[in-house]
Amino acid sequence: MNALAQAATPLPSAGILWARMLDAIRQEKFDYALRWLERMRPLEVRDGALVMGVPDRFFRDWVDDHYRPLLDAQLGRMGEGLTSIAYEVVEGLEPDPHFPPIPSVKASATRPGRLNARFTFDTFVVADSNQLPAAAAQAVADKPGHHYNPLYIYGGTGLGKTHLLQAVGNLIWERDPSQRVVFLSSEQFTNEYVESVREHRMGDFRRKFREECDVLLLDDIQFLGKREETQKEFFYTFNTLYEMNKAIVLTSDTVPAEIPGLEDRLRSRFAMGLMTDIREPTYETRVAILQKKAVAEGLDLPDSVAHFIAKHIQKNVRELEGALVKLSAVHSLTRQPVTEDFASQVLRDILPAHSAVDVEAIQREVARFYKVTVESLKEDRRHKALAHARQVAMYLSRKLTKSSFPEIAARFSKDHSTVISAVRKVEGLRVTDATVQRELAELELKLGNP
Repeated sequence: MNALAQAATPLPSAGILWARMLDAIRQEKFDYALRWLERMRPLEVRDGALVMGVPDRFFRDWVDDHYRPLLDAQLGRMGEGLTSIAYEVVEGLEPDPHFPPIPSVKASATRPGRLNARFTFDTFVVADSNQLPAAAAQAVADKPGHHYNPLYIYGGTGLGKTHLLQAVGNLIWERDPSQRVVFLSSEQFTNEYVESVREHRMGDFRRKFREECDVLLLDDIQFLGKREETQKEFFYTFNTLYEMNKAIVLTSDTVPAEIPGLEDRLRSRFAMGLMTDIREPTYETRVAILQKKAVAEGLDLPDSVAHFIAKHIQKNVRELEGALVKLSAVHSLTRQPVTEDFASQVLRDILPAHSAVDVEAIQREVARFYKVTVESLKEDRRHKALAHARQVAMYLSRKLTKSSFPEIAARFSKDHSTVISAVRKVEGLRVTDATVQRELAELELKLGNP
């Protein structure tokens, strides 16, 4: 029997096995892959391999390059002891006319949408506070899909997570413009999903994020929390890209376990690669960031002014850069010399007001207010009233001092995740609970922050 006859009348074992695999692929929402896979024909089972007929070598190479991980995974789940998929070109095996034409992949002449060319590894200041995430991001850009997949970078607002995310995309695209890089926020992903459902264009949506995506860069993943349908769609998208060894890089303001409403199956997926945090920059790092930004802006920044700004803006890289940009703009317009007095005047609405209050003072005032001891605020006792006092003290320490989460945690003999949780809880109560609103107002007045 020749190969064409076999293609027309598949051996039962091969045909049944292939039908089961296609059904599983449909169940897992890999619709985009079916456009290619349903063009193949099962020929036989030979030497531990499922042999598939394909129309030509181009088709064979495309399927092998893009869908081998998916097919190998499905084949393994069949439990038939087969180890691989093999291909044979079958002359005369015409594609079904009901299928759309095979898409072509061309190098993009323009930078992928939403990527900003100024966010590169060269413009990122590496220091102890961000050395590991920077190195991991560079490794992903060097070999997309091979290292730390997925890469999950977390940390506070304005510390450089988005910069690293875009640096990955820019470097991958600049080295190989045929790489299809998709960069967006989880909010934008959600909006596109909702619009696609409303306009009955889910096929286009899945094609964009699964078939036409080699690198997925998703910013602020925490906003997927509590969005059940979007999470479900993203779960299938994640699985598709992961099984095809496509690079996935995610950023968030916290670890997956602390994202409210995030499904457990996504938490486990995000932990499959590398999770690494960006911490608040040290004083020396802040000075280095300002000096590097000044060079980019063409501003001659005296060391004394760089130290002055770094001393006053301590937590946020974005605020540091914003201050430098404003200083440069006003200098270029007025031609006044850049001095500490000039910086103080120009940045008066940016530089935080001086505060003499510290964590110890807050602990003492909160202890007096709630009639507990300072030491009890540092203990593990979970009595409701004491727990509330402890959470308020942590919240005020974060709001009224320049202390980082780890620094506050150390003063309370706790870990930083406990402080993060406490701050978020009190922030919520401040909006919804009138009693807590009055307590906080009175405490802040006593602490000199009316």
